[in-house]
Amino acid sequence: MSNSSVKLTFQILILFLAFSTKAQDTTYTTKVDSLKAKSVEVYRQIFWDNLPKPLNWTNDYENIFSDDEETKLNQIIADFEKETTVEISIVTIDTFKVSKEKFEDLTLHIARTWGAGKKEKSNGILIAISKEHKQIRIQNGDGIALVLSDEETAEILQNQFFPYFKKDEYFEGTQAGLLKIMELLKTRLK
Repeated sequence: MSNSSVKLTFQILILFLAFSTKAQDTTYTTKVDSLKAKSVEVYRQIFWDNLPKPLNWTNDYENIFSDDEETKLNQIIADFEKETTVEISIVTIDTFKVSKEKFEDLTLHIARTWGAGKKEKSNGILIAISKEHKQIRIQNGDGIALVLSDEETAEILQNQFFPYFKKDEYFEGTQAGLLKIMELLKTRLK
């Protein structure tokens, strides 16, 4: 075998090894990504099937509120519930617990499972927020829907929540929206 043949054979062998290693890297990465996706799906299903019980009026699974902010929201809601019997729950949900596409389904599932509101009055409201998904959903119980329309709820989102959320001021936006909802309900539930 001549020197040039050995050189050519060696170059072909190196090219083959390079492509082989690259194919193995891609296969490995694809398998790892697939396992990660499957793990997240399993975790999300476990969360769905075993929703934790609410600890208070505000349940911040995404950690967007400080402890003081959470305490303030809980107190505002507790005072309102004593005055009106309307129960309002706030939940924040991180991207690990739900995909963007399933966010609305999960919020409805939480509202039904937690049962915010007095059963005989269906006067509960769930405010669900996902900072990372940039989504918010307000689920009104049937009793609330009679006095607070979907259009009014959408206006509250537009005028109270969103201006603050766009500035990453989640407590301020949540508080402003919460107070507006309460203001409207106080005038209509008398």
